[in-house]
Amino acid sequence: MAGHQPRILVVEDDPAIARMMVEMLRAADYEVDGPYADASDGVAALAAHFPDGAVLDLHRPAEDASLLKDDLEAYDIPFLDCEESVRQGKAAPLKGRSQLERRLLPWLRHMRH
Repeated sequence: MAGHQPRILVVEDDPAIARMMVEMLRAADYEVDGPYADASDGVAALAAHFPDGAVLDLHRPAEDASLLKDDLEAYDIPFLDCEESVRQGKAAPLKGRSQLERRLLPWLRHMRH
């Protein structure tokens, strides 16, 4: 019997980036919940499925995005907020596969250990 595949919630409002995220996660042997294009759908998915982790990249800050992050923190679910890193000047916006790999893959390795 195969081991547990961690489930990652993906909330990304850019369809091209969302597809890349899903491809990378599946290639790294993660189960993917999503992608969801807005925070309200992400909140509903979180309530329904309780993922092992989440990747968020929402360009329109909204109350729902804060609610989603608050819920993830309340349930102690690790998450990577790509857009928050950009707002804080810690990272460039995700524009291609290589930038996504540099940000996502180290986080996934850290989350698994």
